[in-house]
Amino acid sequence: MEPITRAPGLRRRQQQQARAQPKAVLALAVQAGDLLLRSGAETARVEATVDILVRAFGFALSDCLVTPTGVYISLDDPRLPAPVTRVHRVHSRGVHYARISAVNDLSRRVREGRLSPAAAQAELDRIAAAPDPYPFPLWLAAGATSAAGLAVLLGGDVQDVIPAFAGTVLVLLVGAGLARSRVPALFSDFSGAVLVSGMALGLVAAGLPIHADLVIAGGIMKLVPGAALLLAVQDGIAGDLLSSGARGLETLLKGAALASGVGLVLTQAVHLGLLIPAAGAPATVWQIPIQVGAAFVAAATYAVSNHVPRFAVLTAGVAGAVGWLANLLIVQVEPSALTATFLAAFLVGVLSWGFARWQHAPVTLYVLPGMLPLLPGLTLFNGMLDLAKTQNVVGLLVLVHAVALGGALAAGVALSNTVGPPLWRKRFHRPWRRV
Repeated sequence: MEPITRAPGLRRRQQQQARAQPKAVLALAVQAGDLLLRSGAETARVEATVDILVRAFGFALSDCLVTPTGVYISLDDPRLPAPVTRVHRVHSRGVHYARISAVNDLSRRVREGRLSPAAAQAELDRIAAAPDPYPFPLWLAAGATSAAGLAVLLGGDVQDVIPAFAGTVLVLLVGAGLARSRVPALFSDFSGAVLVSGMALGLVAAGLPIHADLVIAGGIMKLVPGAALLLAVQDGIAGDLLSSGARGLETLLKGAALASGVGLVLTQAVHLGLLIPAAGAPATVWQIPIQVGAAFVAAATYAVSNHVPRFAVLTAGVAGAVGWLANLLIVQVEPSALTATFLAAFLVGVLSWGFARWQHAPVTLYVLPGMLPLLPGLTLFNGMLDLAKTQNVVGLLVLVHAVALGGALAAGVALSNTVGPPLWRKRFHRPWRRV
C-alpha cells in the first residue's frame, strides 16, 4: 500500500486534450457504462462512473440516463458548438464483479489526473478483453462447492454434500451450454431447477439416505436471483424507478422459472408416491461453528463463481460467515425469521462497507456473497412441495413468506447503505490504493 499522489499538471493537460475530442470522451464513457451494466452494476454506480469520467476530462455539463438495457449520455460545455449525445443498447447482462472493480479503479485514477484520454481508452479496452480471473474448472468447482456448503449450513449431513456438489456441476454445465446457444436465461434457469430436482429425487427413489430438500435448495441457490433483487431495491431507493421496476420484473420472472422447475418435478414425485425426507431439527449450539464455517466456504466460493477479484474473496467469505452467525444468534433470542433476516442482512451490509473502504473496492463485491446464506431457497422449496401435495393454501402462504424474507433481506442491505458509508468513512479516511 502507498499513499495516492495527485498530478494537477497532468489533469490540466488531460482536460485540454479531452475537450478537443468530445466524441472520444463520449465513447469512453459509453463503453465504461456498457461494461458496468453487463457485469451487474447498479444504476447509480453506472451513472456516477460516467459523470466522473466526463467531468474529469473537463466537460462542465453531462446528463446520463441508465436503464437495464441501455445507456444514454449527453455532453455539453460552453466551448462546444452544440451538445454531443450518444445512445447505446446493452444486449446482455450477467454478474462479473472483476470488471466492475476494474472499471471502478479506472475511474478513480482518471479523477486523480493520472490517465490521459488515450491511456484511459486503452485501459478500458484491456478490461473488456481480459479473460475471466479464474479458469473454467475452478469456476465450476467453486459454484459446486458453494452449493455443498449451503447444504451443510442448512442442516445437511455428509451424504447431502456430494449430491449437492454433483447437481450444481450439472446445472452449471447445462447453463453454460445453453448460454452459448443463445437460449433465453429463463429457460436455462427452469432447466437447471428441473435437473437438480430430478437428480435429488431420483437418488431418494434409489434408496439413498439424503435430504432431498437440502440438496435441491443448495443446487438452485446459484440460480436464485439475489443480485436482481438487491439491484431492484437499491435502484428504487436511489430514485431510479424505471430500472427498479425492470429489475423487479426480472427477479419475479427468474423466481417463477425456478419455482416452476422445482414444482414440476415435485408434483410428478408426489403423484408417484415418493416419500421426500425433510431436513432435521434446527442447529444446536455445538453445530453453530460447523455451520458458520460452511457459510464462509459457501460465500467465498460463491464470490469466485461470480468473478470477484482475488483480493476480496476471503473478505466476502467473512461477510457471509458473520451474517449467518448473526442470523443463528438472533433466532435464539427472537424467533421471527423476518427479524433475524433483516438484522443479519443489515450487519452484512455495514460490514461490507467497511471491507469496501478498507480494500478500496466497490461494496457490491462483498454484499451479494455475504447475503447468499440468507437467501430463502429452502423456504421456496417447501412452498413448492406443499403445492405439489395439493396443500394449496399452505403452499401459497409459504411462498409469500419466502418473498417476505427476500424483502427483509433487501431492506436490511438497503438500510446499511445509509449507515455504512458515514460510519466507515471516519475509520478509513486516508486515500490509499492497492499496488
